[in-house]
Amino acid sequence: MEVKKNKVVFRWAAIISYVVGFIYIKYMAWSAGICDNDFWQGKYGLRMLIFAVIFVVCTELFANLTGVTYQSIKEKKNSVIEPIIYIACILLQSIGLAFWNFHDDWEAAQLFFWHFTIIYYILARTGSLVAGRSGIMFIIDCFQGCVVIPVSNMFLRVVAIFKREDKLDENGNVIPRKKVSARTVATIAASSFVALIICLYAYVQLANASDTFEDVGTRFFEALNKFFTQDFWEYITENFVFFLTSIPVSWFLFCLLGGTLDTDKPYVTDERIEHETKGFHVLPSYSAYIIIGSVCLLYTLFLGASINDFINHKGLFAATAHEASVRAVGSFWSLIRVVLLNFVILAGSCFFSQKALWDEKATRILATILFVFALGFAVLAACNLIGVYIMIFGITPRRIMSSWVVMNVIAWCILLIIRFYKKIPAAQIGIILAAVSFSVVVCFKF
Repeated sequence: MEVKKNKVVFRWAAIISYVVGFIYIKYMAWSAGICDNDFWQGKYGLRMLIFAVIFVVCTELFANLTGVTYQSIKEKKNSVIEPIIYIACILLQSIGLAFWNFHDDWEAAQLFFWHFTIIYYILARTGSLVAGRSGIMFIIDCFQGCVVIPVSNMFLRVVAIFKREDKLDENGNVIPRKKVSARTVATIAASSFVALIICLYAYVQLANASDTFEDVGTRFFEALNKFFTQDFWEYITENFVFFLTSIPVSWFLFCLLGGTLDTDKPYVTDERIEHETKGFHVLPSYSAYIIIGSVCLLYTLFLGASINDFINHKGLFAATAHEASVRAVGSFWSLIRVVLLNFVILAGSCFFSQKALWDEKATRILATILFVFALGFAVLAACNLIGVYIMIFGITPRRIMSSWVVMNVIAWCILLIIRFYKKIPAAQIGIILAAVSFSVVVCFKF
């Protein structure tokens, strides 16, 4: 493995990555590392905000110094606005954490989305998304950002720091490297020792001439003695542990960022995926009629049963909080499973069908019916969750999270239905909508 672009920039970035990883581990992952400072106690969100700003600044500098500017991204016809949006999302999530810390029942979600947004921002900023922008290859983008790129560049930091390129003269011959002789080392050591003796002698003479200077020197030597006899070893031991545990973090960040910046194209492209999966497009249109038609028939029966329950006051009406809770939760998880099933059917059709569902009129109508049902289920779940449960029994953080999920599902269904009839970047809009809406919601206090 070799660094293909600016080697000096990569070397300094590799060194700085150790510092970034150390800051992450000491001041975020191990909050006990700063508990001796009263100001920082309990301010975990503020530390995440500071780290986010540091990381984004370092990423932007690294990218621009290696020639991956926003102009170069635009010239490759990749999305320029998405990196800016994800920077805003990172900062919004960090600001929300700085003001309110973690919301109750949201800790895992906030940590996951914060870290994942950073990874996705790196992919967007370096032009490494499969299609050059967010889209239906989202799962592949996630996998390459979390696994493929870091593992593929696992030795990049070692190479960037320690590998030295041979210098050539005008004739193309290798110029021998200068070696530091033992005599030079001995001369430096002897000179340093003599300088120390002279400085100590000069200090003694000057201290006799000024009591203030003598007091400053005394305090300095006392602090130095204490540091080397007590605080020094505690400080070294503590930070050495932090440094060791930070190595995997800094390794991952540099391998992901450096690996994407060291290449001129994504590791996986949509053209390559299309070529590799070309042999799987074998199912004719009538297979979609059978599969989607059967599912839609089942959904029709369910919708009829739901209308019957509604007419007989068995659907949206709940006499107790427990009954409303059971119905809302059940409806919510049923929604998630059904919508995921619909998306799996759509993805399967794109992968195995000879033509995409929206390319033919009949299959387009079937796909529309499928997601109209999904939209109906989403609205029904929203009525149970928001219209009944929250309006009657109040708001909790978990109910807000569920409402956010339901609202995004409704938006995705609408976007997909529109996509069947008009070429819009539905998947890209849906992903950005989810990222921005989550980042905005966590900025509120609840």
